[in-house]
Amino acid sequence: MLHRVRARLFGAFLAYLTTPIGRDRSAPAAVVESLAVVLRRGDVLLTEGSTRASRLVMCLTRSSWSHVSMYVGPLDDGRDPRCIVEADIAEGVRSIRLSELDAVKIRVLRPTSLDSTNRSRLAEWVTSRIGSEYDHAHAWLLGRRLLRLPARASLGSSSNAATSSATRFICCSLLAHAFASVGLPIAPVRASPGSTLGADPASVTPGDFEQAPAFEVIAGAAEPA
Repeated sequence: MLHRVRARLFGAFLAYLTTPIGRDRSAPAAVVESLAVVLRRGDVLLTEGSTRASRLVMCLTRSSWSHVSMYVGPLDDGRDPRCIVEADIAEGVRSIRLSELDAVKIRVLRPTSLDSTNRSRLAEWVTSRIGSEYDHAHAWLLGRRLLRLPARASLGSSSNAATSSATRFICCSLLAHAFASVGLPIAPVRASPGSTLGADPASVTPGDFEQAPAFEVIAGAAEPA
């Protein structure tokens, strides 16, 4: 009985976090559709979302971005196929269509040092994780770390073994593990030289992808006004 009550309360909390706030500020359909022309497998999409959870992430990370996902290429047929993989706070790791992006603004990043083979490996890695659960405990611990509050548990390891065996993710750790799997680790900007954070996918936030020297911003992926 207590377990069911906790599950209902947690479900209500997630519904509260994922509810859009304010007026509709979603990116115009034309902007989203234009992405289909420039996107390649392995591209990273940084987005500012419209929900309470998005605002909370941006506040905690002091970034303009609340979410990160990856373009993996069409996963089905049609004019608007599922082609993006993300770790969603309510539904876990899933594939969505470009039209389903929760985006007030969008930026596309491309890894400059990876050839088409390794970009395909990236896309296949994240696609193979579809169905995995969202790591709410990780999100909670990362939030406490960002607020510099004490936490009894650690965020985990960045070892190759941890990368290959991870089964739960937040949006950042999903992509950070994927890039680590092809030898391109994403380091948290706030990590000091020599810090163990420097190679830890568990500590990465959306803004760290924007600052990483491994990426270039793709022209033509316009942001709405």
